[in-house]
Parts: sequence; structure tokens; C-alpha cells
Amino acid sequence: MNALPPEADLDLRIQAAEQALVARERRLLESVDTLGRRVRHAASPWRLAASGVGLLLAGAALWRMVRPTPGPGPARGLAPAQAGGDGGGMPWVGLLGLLWPLLPARWRTRSSPGAVAAVLGVGVPLVQKWLQKPEWPPLATVEHVDLARYAGTWHEVARLGAPYEASCESLPVTHYTPAGTRLVVENRCRGADGRERVARGVARVVPGSGNARLEVNFLPAWLHALPLGWADYQILALDRGYTVALVGHPSRESLWVLSRTPVIAPQTLQALLEIAQGEGFPVERLQHHRDAG
Repeated sequence: MNALPPEADLDLRIQAAEQALVARERRLLESVDTLGRRVRHAASPWRLAASGVGLLLAGAALWRMVRPTPGPGPARGLAPAQAGGDGGGMPWVGLLGLLWPLLPARWRTRSSPGAVAAVLGVGVPLVQKWLQKPEWPPLATVEHVDLARYAGTWHEVARLGAPYEASCESLPVTHYTPAGTRLVVENRCRGADGRERVARGVARVVPGSGNARLEVNFLPAWLHALPLGWADYQILALDRGYTVALVGHPSRESLWVLSRTPVIAPQTLQALLEIAQGEGFPVERLQHHRDAG
């Protein structure tokens, strides 16, 4: 084999070095291009929107966790105190992490397992805390309510809280219709513009409460299976004739004085307010409707 002259061997070495530099530069450019694509993909509008929604949900959950609740007064009533709600957690929320392997592969490849684990580690407890019912001191409710007799029309002569009724100019009226083990609820009032406002919902009985504790929901029927939207409705006082009733929420933030007629006797109202005050409701903030006499 003929040996290459020294100058030819030097040329080959120079050519090899140039090729190595070109290949290195190509790899560097490919790395920069890949990094740019990842940044653009991570900053796509839908991802930014999802991050914004996540921050809003986390903020709402944190606000709910730190929001102070009113301190109740000493419990006093005509019936033994009963729990105001199960207040239990939502164990199914903890199973959200098991959904990760079930997601489509194209979704999982777009997300970092470490980031998903961090989001679940922080987000799941927040969501669980958000959905969990607070535990308030129990209210003393009546022993038993005959829902068939309780059904019909009730006039709201006074209330505490219920900001959604602030726009009502006329005396709010609620009608209950039996529907199996539940009550269909229909609230009506007339606003300042003269238009009638109607809200329809359903009330379900809390088991073991003697029908004195219910939960009402005004969300669409297809959302009733979710743990959201159900609010406590507890009957604290009810006369034998089912003509007047006192209904409250265990948070002590909402209270209703109901009567079959728009006008209630002053002594009857005073007796109901004494019961409410004994249960820790701030009756001095009670709003009396001008049409209630």
C-alpha cells in the first residue's frame, strides 16, 4: 500500500476536525430549536388559561380554609341538639391521583410526572378541604316533622343573611310540594322592577333527623349527584298547627321566620326570636319585612 504524503495526511486531519466542528454546531442548533419548541408549547394559550384557573381555584380554596366563622352562643332550645351535617371529608378526592395512568398517552407525554405529582400533592388537599362541609356546633331542632303537613305555602316575615333575597321588594313566598321522600321547593318574590323572581329547587331529608333537618339545592337536577350546592335547612321551632316555623343554618349566618300568613303575632315572633338567640343567632341583625305587619 502506498503511503500518503505528509501534506495529504495533514489535509485529512484538518478535514476531519472541520467535520467534527460542523456536527457539534448542528447538535447545538438542534438543542436550541428543541428548547424553543418546548417553551412555546408550555406557554400556549390553553396552558396559560389552565394555570390561571388553577390559581383561582387554589386561591378560593385557601380563602375558604382561612375564612373565620361566627362564634355561636350557648345552645338552648326545645329539643335535644342534633348534628348539623355529617361534615365528613371527601375520600374520593384522594383517588384523583390514580387517574394519571388512565389518561391518554399523548396527554401524559406532554406533562412532566414531577409537575403532576406536585400539583396533585398540593391541589388534592385544597380541593378536599374546599368540598368538605365545615363542622359547626349542632342546633337544637324539633323532634319530628310531618312533611305532608309542612308542605304548602309559607311567607317569610323575617330573615337573617340570604343576600340572594336582597333584591326582593315584596314579601318572599315559598311553596313546598311533596315528591316521594323529598320536597320540591319554589321561592317567589317581586323585585324593584316589578318582575317576579322565581327560584326552584329540591329538599332532601337528612337520615335519622326525624325530618327536622333537610338539605336544599337550587342547582340544575343533573348536578344533584355532586356534593356541591346542598345547603343545610334545619327546623328549630314549629307549632302544633304548623302555622309558624323557625328555620336556621348551623353556621348561625342564616335564619328565617316563616308563617302561613303574611302577618305574625308580636308575641309569637318574640318567642321565636328567643329560641334563635338561645341558639347563638345574632337576632339584632334580623331583617323584618315591611309587609309582615
